[in-house]
Amino acid sequence: MGLTTFVQLFNDAARNLFDRRDIRPHYDKLIHANGVCYTGLWKITEDSPYTGYFAKGSEGLVFARLSVAGTGIKRGDRRALGLAGKVYPTLNPHEKVKPGNFVTVDYLTGIKTKHITDTELTNFPDVGPDIGAKLINRVIFRLVDKRPGFRQVFPISTLGVEPGGKVVTPDLFMLRVAEGTPKIDAEDFRDELRLEKYPNNTLVYTINVKNFDEKEWTKLGVIELNDYAICEGCDKRIHFWIPRDIPVPKRDNLARPSDPVVIK
Repeated sequence: MGLTTFVQLFNDAARNLFDRRDIRPHYDKLIHANGVCYTGLWKITEDSPYTGYFAKGSEGLVFARLSVAGTGIKRGDRRALGLAGKVYPTLNPHEKVKPGNFVTVDYLTGIKTKHITDTELTNFPDVGPDIGAKLINRVIFRLVDKRPGFRQVFPISTLGVEPGGKVVTPDLFMLRVAEGTPKIDAEDFRDELRLEKYPNNTLVYTINVKNFDEKEWTKLGVIELNDYAICEGCDKRIHFWIPRDIPVPKRDNLARPSDPVVIK
């Protein structure tokens, strides 16, 4: 990796942590350059101890981008799928409100799967053995954050909570394609994710959470993606703010013991 690329990656990592704009002037994404953008609904239907838009009954508009890292976009390539989203605390598309952002990835080094929908996406993904991915995650990203592989979801648990109100946030957040979703055969992942290929032109992901000391995931609700676009604005202007890690030492010692970045 040359010095220019190193500096570009560092600048992009810093931008993601500090730039809270939803739309930026035209710019190139260095890692997740190719994607599909969606609009839809965020629905929490199950009992939940969490606050904000993780609480039961929460419904809001959602904007999401499904993308892969690197240049491998076709079946047979090693693809790292990411789903970044913005949850808006309203069902009125004309109401101006600030969204809560989240970022999930399946496997930072990418894996080979027959279908891009075969994997689960989490806010604490494995890095994998790839040296380049380890360099980016452990060195470059860690220069600007404490645990670069862990993306907390408090922007969602604080949505709608009054200033000074109690906030309860799950440690881990996982998205999984809903059971029964048909598998679409396509070479390019973007063709696989076109909504007209799914029932009712809708792709559904389940919302699952757990804490570090819990073994099982709890399903809270769904994300229903019902409109989409593959366009330059999706790849060159949409921006997702990533919240910086806020360690909670008494709880974080329950995280993956093999991860050297965990704060003990």
